[in-house]
Amino acid sequence: MAGFLIGAGHAGCALLDAVCERGAGKNPRIAINPKAALKQIRKKEQYLLTDKGFFGSGENGVGRRDFADTAASASAMDSYDALLLELLNENLQGVNFAILFLGLGGTTGTGISPIIARILGDLDIPVMVFGVLPARTGTSADTAAQYQNVGYAVEHLRRYTDAFILMDNQRIAYTSNIESAYPRFNQYAAAVVSDILSGSDPKVSTASSLGVRDIMSCISLPEGGFSVFGRASVLSKDLTGYFIPIGGHKPIDVPTLIGVAVEKQSVEADTKTARKSTALLRVPPWYMKKENAIDTGSIERFLHENTPSDHHLGISLTKRRLVTLTMLFTYQYGDLSEFLTASP
Repeated sequence: MAGFLIGAGHAGCALLDAVCERGAGKNPRIAINPKAALKQIRKKEQYLLTDKGFFGSGENGVGRRDFADTAASASAMDSYDALLLELLNENLQGVNFAILFLGLGGTTGTGISPIIARILGDLDIPVMVFGVLPARTGTSADTAAQYQNVGYAVEHLRRYTDAFILMDNQRIAYTSNIESAYPRFNQYAAAVVSDILSGSDPKVSTASSLGVRDIMSCISLPEGGFSVFGRASVLSKDLTGYFIPIGGHKPIDVPTLIGVAVEKQSVEADTKTARKSTALLRVPPWYMKKENAIDTGSIERFLHENTPSDHHLGISLTKRRLVTLTMLFTYQYGDLSEFLTASP
């Protein structure tokens, strides 16, 4: 089954564009209020919300699209909910889930996303949110304003979403020019989304795969919560074998792969305090044909040691000569409260 991919606001649209560049298959997608030119999303898939209307490609959009605050953008989107409902309905044939991308610190994405999620919920489409926390690099006043938007988004989105994945731009705040690091960080996130989508792709899924709906169930909590991700990859052949399709695949150091994935978590959090964990392993077909060709036992032991009561492992295929491991750890809202409030 296909998924509906939606980018909301500047950061959300940029992340969706990176996902599509990575390869989003035939999953329908729309981008609402991108600020920069998008390379992978067609003009007819882009929409503009202003204080004067909700416009599609080819329409003469008028009015301001820079809203004063989240309440203003939410009010504008809510006033055009009939048009939004029509747009969403047009893209839902054959769809059984949606992924909503947004930056949690801006005004537009955080304001309109709860409206989108609510309408999708009314249409019985489960929603996974992929939200980006702002880096705490500006003035105290700027950071406080951004985190007011974070609070607004979390408060409103948690009512309508089935799974909530976080990545924190503070993880790249050490760079001398954080703006130049955004595309690379988005590509990292896009690779994780590709891993999540692979379980629902019949071309690469296996009997051991977790579909997107399965993953949403695996990373959700009854009382609500957030998931963070970490991903690591390694060549399954040496460099010569990567370019020349001869020779066999090599043994994989799975414990090291696990360690790298944990170090590269999207939010710096203690895996020991996670309530649930899910691992997505992608391998070339050779590893599925030969018994014990890859040490999945180490992954299962690590998951059990961290979250003994609730953990899952899904395995999908890849045509690339790479083995990749994506790990998702789910926390209660209170466990990550320090990341959801301004603390420059």
